[in-house]
Amino acid sequence: MADPDTYPTQRPMGAFRNDELGVEEPPSSAVTRMPWIDIHQHGHTMSWGDRERFDLSGCEAAVFVAAAAHYAPYRPMRPEDVRFLWDDAIRRSHAIGRSHFFDPYLAIGIHTTGPKVDYEDLFDVLPEYAALDEVVALGETGISMTQYSEPMAVEDQEAVVREQMRVADDQGLPILLHTPSVTKSEPDKWLTGKTEEGHDLADPVLDPATAKLDATKMDVALADEVGLAHEQVVLDHAHPSMAEFVMEQTDCYLAFSIGQWIRTTTVEDVSAVIEEYGPERVILDTDVAGMYQTQPFAMKRAILDLVRSGVEEEDVRKVVYENPKGVLGLE
Repeated sequence: MADPDTYPTQRPMGAFRNDELGVEEPPSSAVTRMPWIDIHQHGHTMSWGDRERFDLSGCEAAVFVAAAAHYAPYRPMRPEDVRFLWDDAIRRSHAIGRSHFFDPYLAIGIHTTGPKVDYEDLFDVLPEYAALDEVVALGETGISMTQYSEPMAVEDQEAVVREQMRVADDQGLPILLHTPSVTKSEPDKWLTGKTEEGHDLADPVLDPATAKLDATKMDVALADEVGLAHEQVVLDHAHPSMAEFVMEQTDCYLAFSIGQWIRTTTVEDVSAVIEEYGPERVILDTDVAGMYQTQPFAMKRAILDLVRSGVEEEDVRKVVYENPKGVLGLE
């Protein structure tokens, strides 16, 4: 190795090499080629150009969530409208698979944040949809604090979530459970249960101060009631306030959504959970969609930032690739 004093530089360089600075293992270029699987996104609503960014950033597979959360939120919806969304996502997934380099899959479900639906009619056909090859998960669903139009009673929400869990159990599928939004309004202040418009569109059915954790506990209780294995339950849109309960009192997966502005948890939040509890039940997803400000490169940036923050590369790979691959049962 060359002596720094003999470098043919015009000026003194000081200590600048890795060995002089005590850096034993600088980031490897292999991290930039780490594959990832997005267990929760709405890529079928996005542009071709945004989906190309998934290709460019190493996406191996993506699960398009075909649940009626944001579509036509201000008018009544009928069961056939929800089925149209499922059908449209199935058709689009094949077209998208022909024009992109990642594998598209589907999660279908009945969301509790959208307009009320005569959901009993959907229960009759849900098992048939769940048995399709394109479908690798149910959801997103889960107990919500507010809805986009009129409130949905907790009892009705429980009925919707319970039945989808039964189908997940029968079909051996995971279920993606939306938990109430927690939005950062100021550096030290969080708002629970606000929509992306910044205000509630319906009266809350849970206490906003504790809705995130309360809904999470209710979802887990429903899974236990049905007998659905915790290993099939993905508690999504994770926040530090729910991490202790999920990681210490359940065997469910904790999934952090980092791809659009309303999901304001950070890479530091994810890193802290991995450091405290390990990566075995942590998942990273994006929740990107075409109907609001979104970040198609979010997963790639998160991978690099997690490594920069000190998370071991094999732990990052587990969180963004191995865990979602295992939960979804992908070969």
